[in-house]
Amino acid sequence: MEKIYNYILQKESHIGLLRPSNEDSVVCLVHHLDDRIKLLAVADGMGGKHYGNIASNYVIQKFGHWFLEQELSAFSDVFEVKQKLINLVMECNQYLISKYGSEQVGTTLTLALVLLEDTILVHLGDSRCYFYKNGEIKQVSEDDSDVWLYYQYHKVNKEWLRYFSSSNVINNCIGISLGLCRPHVYIYPNRSYETLLLTTDGVTDLLTDSKLQQIIRKEDIRFVPKRMIDEAVFVDQNLFIPSELKKYSFDHYIVPVHGRDNASVALLSKI
Repeated sequence: MEKIYNYILQKESHIGLLRPSNEDSVVCLVHHLDDRIKLLAVADGMGGKHYGNIASNYVIQKFGHWFLEQELSAFSDVFEVKQKLINLVMECNQYLISKYGSEQVGTTLTLALVLLEDTILVHLGDSRCYFYKNGEIKQVSEDDSDVWLYYQYHKVNKEWLRYFSSSNVINNCIGISLGLCRPHVYIYPNRSYETLLLTTDGVTDLLTDSKLQQIIRKEDIRFVPKRMIDEAVFVDQNLFIPSELKKYSFDHYIVPVHGRDNASVALLSKI
C-alpha cells in the first residue's frame, strides 16, 4: 500500500487579461479524517453560455461537499467510489439543466480523487490531467474537443491544435444536455505519478507540454502553479503557426494570445 504522508497541494487561478469574469473554478482538499485522501479538481465554465461561472462553481462545490461529508469507510471500495463519482456527475448535469434549461449552462470537469492506493480520474471537456514522473510529463486525459480528432485520426501534431480557430469547441461537458454528458472515469495506481497536475485550457492553449515539463523540473514545486499561470497570462510565448500546418486546410488558424482566457491549475506533488 502506498502511503503519501509528505506532499505539496497547491492551486492557482487567474481571470486573464481579456475576460470580464473568471469562469474557472478550482479546488484542492485534504480529508479531515485521513490526510492521505485528497480531492483536486478544475472546472472551466463555458464562456459562450450565460451561466458559465455558476455551472463551474456549482460542480466544484458539489464534489467538494460530497468529499468532506464522507466517512473513511466510503472510500474503501474503489469501484464503488468510481460509480458514486459518475452518479454525482449525472446529478450535476440534471440539476443544471432543470434549473437553467438545456443549452444554457456548461462546464468542463477534470477531477482526481486520491485514495490510499489508487487515484480515480473523472474527466469531461478539454481541461487536462497530467502525470509527471522521472522527469517526464504525460497527458493522461483526452480532450473532448473536435480538434482532438485531428490528432487522433489525422496524426496532426498535438501541439498544433492550439492554432485551430475551433480549438475551444468541446463535445462533452456538464450542463448542456442529457445526451452530451459522458464522464470518462479511470483508475490509476498512485505510483503512476510523482506529481499530479490539472489545468484548464487557459494554460494549455499557451504552454506546450514541454514547457509544463520544464517548469516542473526547474521550479520549486511549491510555486509551480503560480509560475504556470504567470507564463500563460503575462508572458508572450512567441508562438507561431508551423509552416507544415499551413499546408493543410483543416481549419482557419490563429495564434493564441497570452492572457486571452481564464487560467487555473491544481497540483499534488509527493515529497
